[in-house]
Amino acid sequence: MAYYIGIDLGTTNSAIVTFDGEKTRVWKTKEQTDVTPSCIFVDKKGRRFIGNKAYKAQAKEGNENRIAKQFKRFMGTSTKIELAGELLTPEECSAEILRELFRCLPEDIAKAEDRYTVITVPAAFDQMQNEATKKAAEMANIGHVAVMQEPVAAIMSVMHNTDIRNGSFVIFDMGGGTLDVAIASCVNGKVDVIAHGGIAMCGGIDIDRKIVDNIIKPWLLNNEDYEIPDDFMRKEKYQKLFRRARFLAEEAKIELSSEESADIYGTLGRDITDENGEEIELDITITREEVERLIADLIQEAVECARDTIKKSGIPINDFDRIVFIGGPCNYKPLRDRVSQELGIKNYGLDVNPMTAV
Repeated sequence: MAYYIGIDLGTTNSAIVTFDGEKTRVWKTKEQTDVTPSCIFVDKKGRRFIGNKAYKAQAKEGNENRIAKQFKRFMGTSTKIELAGELLTPEECSAEILRELFRCLPEDIAKAEDRYTVITVPAAFDQMQNEATKKAAEMANIGHVAVMQEPVAAIMSVMHNTDIRNGSFVIFDMGGGTLDVAIASCVNGKVDVIAHGGIAMCGGIDIDRKIVDNIIKPWLLNNEDYEIPDDFMRKEKYQKLFRRARFLAEEAKIELSSEESADIYGTLGRDITDENGEEIELDITITREEVERLIADLIQEAVECARDTIKKSGIPINDFDRIVFIGGPCNYKPLRDRVSQELGIKNYGLDVNPMTAV
């Protein structure tokens, strides 16, 4: 029996699925999550942890230089990733994620000789980046792989989950670090990417940064319990505070995908203190309404990018069937509503899971 494996090797999160000719199955991690954080952590004993454990290690004191993430951005370049005093290539880091993904599979599939693997890549990836992705697969010892553009995979997911077989689509893919917009047409099941564009710094990380800069930072400066200088974000002493605050901001942002409010609460660590040596503890409630105001300019920038990409495609706005939303931030309904309204393309909701569609 042949096994067909699909992998989304993402900047922030990755996922693995199998297709048996009829049904697609997303394989869960040991922690029973659909996605594996694209994150590596090395503890003080030299042990490596990949995925969820590595992601959670960000919140603990002393781990700042023992974590590698966001390395997909450097695929196909000579940039080295520093991890616990060791220098790794982006391909070596990606290979670690691929190995972890294969651990999600049953042994009979993972070790089957008759298997075919596809890894999705951004439409903007060039030949060097595609080859780097294949090299990472080779390092992970998962055999020969083919690469497929993420917008094509997204449309195929929509076709698989709906009765749509023809049409023109805007694929709006906002991930953890970047925005990718692609225009694709589908005729009788054949998908063609007509145009693509994007913004390198327009994603979930930027939303986290806005929460830190506009909510957490003012709260710290206005809190009479702590003695913190106005320019504390520029001082080495407070860099750990910044990193951990950003982690808590991300957790709160994710919670706001399903709740109207979220708490940023807890001690940041014994090694994070104010000018008087007082341990700093956060106790902040943020709401969807606050975050919507904060990210309005970010969404507008994304909308303008989508407009430019649509213009490049030459397809009239009224000819588009729908927007396909991909990426974690697109779980946030106010973001989807705003993008749809600004572009003038009806929002049909989520035809596919933004986290696992590609």
